[in-house]
Amino acid sequence: MMKIFICPGCGRMTAASRKKEVNCSRCGELPMERAKLTFEKFTEMDEQQRNDYSKSWLYIHQAGKKCEK
Repeated sequence: MMKIFICPGCGRMTAASRKKEVNCSRCGELPMERAKLTFEKFTEMDEQQRNDYSKSWLYIHQAGKKCEK
């Protein structure tokens, strides 16, 4: 089963099947977090939709980190 991971540092998204931890090849953030997005939906998205999802995910998670402080 393919899983979608997203980098909490830069928002890069990637798919992996067997790995439990994935490192971002763009910024080196360790580890990437699993996105609540199925592989099927991920493959149906175009590049703009993926960028929008990534930006939204980063905004929500950045806001959550600010509230924790």
